[in-house]
Amino acid sequence: MKPSNNSDSCKIDAYLDNALAAEDRDQFSREVANSERLQGEIALQACVDQSLARLFAAPSPPRDLLLRMRRSEAVASVVIPWRHRWVKVAALVTAATIVWCMLAWHFFANNTASPRYTPNLPLETIYQNCVADGFHPKWVCEDKHEFAATFFARQRQGLLLADLPVGTKMEGLTYRGGLSRYTTTMLARVNGLPVMVFVDRAAADTHPTLPAGESKLHLFRKELGPLVLYELTPLNEPTVSDYLYLAEVPPK
Repeated sequence: MKPSNNSDSCKIDAYLDNALAAEDRDQFSREVANSERLQGEIALQACVDQSLARLFAAPSPPRDLLLRMRRSEAVASVVIPWRHRWVKVAALVTAATIVWCMLAWHFFANNTASPRYTPNLPLETIYQNCVADGFHPKWVCEDKHEFAATFFARQRQGLLLADLPVGTKMEGLTYRGGLSRYTTTMLARVNGLPVMVFVDRAAADTHPTLPAGESKLHLFRKELGPLVLYELTPLNEPTVSDYLYLAEVPPK
């Protein structure tokens, strides 16, 4: 019996996190070796995880502060007399440990409050975060093969984009969730206005909505074969999703 996509997703997560038992990991490694789809999903998810790790990396302590601490330790080691040195060294080590712990807390504790990648955020929140971050794609496909292959690996269905009208530009793809952690989102600009099209398997559809009477955005849903598309836009009608169409992955 062929494993379900949800089962594969859980195994891929555990596989990349090194959380599988040795026997399960060996078995899944054999499955990956015989499946181009699994190989593609693992490769793309690894790229996503690496990008997110870089995006949300903990900040480094200021270099001048570290130099001051090292200088203070060096001065302290010079003025300590040899008599009872071991007692004072022990005290100094204890004090230094406390200071380093306080430094680590000061510089890294706030990092836990930094925004994290969450696949279940409301679409409007993802849109606002993406715009606030500069509306930059995580992935820019170089050709039709790469574009279609990306969707095939993540949604098991190739997808291509027809020629867009004047004033509409495709910026690239991003992975910020929306319907599931495998949602692939296309970023576009229509006359300079940011538009996002969330694409996922229809089976993953959570039927998202916008806050009634509160949002300045509009959400348009479209089914396309085994896929579901949600176009989130400040415009009163969809302008991008209609140009996406099902396709086989073209040769390189």
